[in-house]
Amino acid sequence: MVTIKEVAKISGLSVGTVSNVINGLETVSETNKKKVQEVIDRLGFKPSRIASSLSSKKTGNMGIIVPDVSSPFYSEMIKGISETLEINGLNIFLSGSNDNLDKETSLIKNMMYSWVDGLIIVPVYERENEPGILNELKIPVVLVNREIRGVKRDLVVFNNFKGAYNATAYLIKNNHKKIIILSGPKHSRSFEDRVIGFKEAMEEKGLYDGSLVFSCKYSEKSGYGAMHKALGKLQNIDAVFASSDLIALGAIAAIRERGLEIPGDISIVGFGDIYLSKYLNPPLTTIKRPFYNTGKTAVSLLLERISQQRKFSDFKSEPARIIMQDLLEVRKSVKVKSV
Repeated sequence: MVTIKEVAKISGLSVGTVSNVINGLETVSETNKKKVQEVIDRLGFKPSRIASSLSSKKTGNMGIIVPDVSSPFYSEMIKGISETLEINGLNIFLSGSNDNLDKETSLIKNMMYSWVDGLIIVPVYERENEPGILNELKIPVVLVNREIRGVKRDLVVFNNFKGAYNATAYLIKNNHKKIIILSGPKHSRSFEDRVIGFKEAMEEKGLYDGSLVFSCKYSEKSGYGAMHKALGKLQNIDAVFASSDLIALGAIAAIRERGLEIPGDISIVGFGDIYLSKYLNPPLTTIKRPFYNTGKTAVSLLLERISQQRKFSDFKSEPARIIMQDLLEVRKSVKVKSV
């Protein structure tokens, strides 16, 4: 196998000069660049990525960690991330944390051993306001979709308050009054903001009551259980705001088990617009989030930070907070209720 020393010997230049040419440094004259390139082409020399990364201190590797790589929520985001990285000639290391904090920490450490230049993470919810390792990392990190208290990192999130407010206001506009919310995991700023948005829309019309709030986890199973609990506790529920489409799927199953029709007896609005939502019967009205563009935005922010760090090793700035706009996708799971 041809080595960098052989290229240097044949070109009549030092190993350092050849290395600088390979790494694209501007300190080498055009004459020497041409000499080195001619020898590389003649010998078929292929620079070692590892050796190059040791010299430049950059590998072109980017780590991506999401709660579940098979989740319909994240497929579009992962696509946006991977396509943007590929366009920039970068590599992607993708892993799933299973929404487990210990596994997330382990994956981050493994990514660091792989010499990633930056990380994009959809962090674990159940961390009880514990930043964990996220504030300790020396490389650029962008958090997506989930905001964790105490973590000071660049952030790309959705306007969860506004989305929940708009979803609830839409139900009220269609003459629903007894509206419950199936909220999400504790310690999640995203789900807390959705509860606040729901509460404000209800309070504006004098409809809010604490008994309308039912907590559950971020899953179909938990949504199913919470909906059964609500139906057992409250009479004449008009509508449901499910704070995620996965929770909505469970709620729909529970409603139908009780012999009730959607939207004939109970209307429902979800949050997220997963791929399946438009194919349900009836198609689910939900808050649509631009996951593909969110992935692209996260990569752009990460690459900007890496570039700043490369130019200024001691570069520091306040974390960015980019809010992506969502919209209400009206389908057929909400009826206009007669007054």
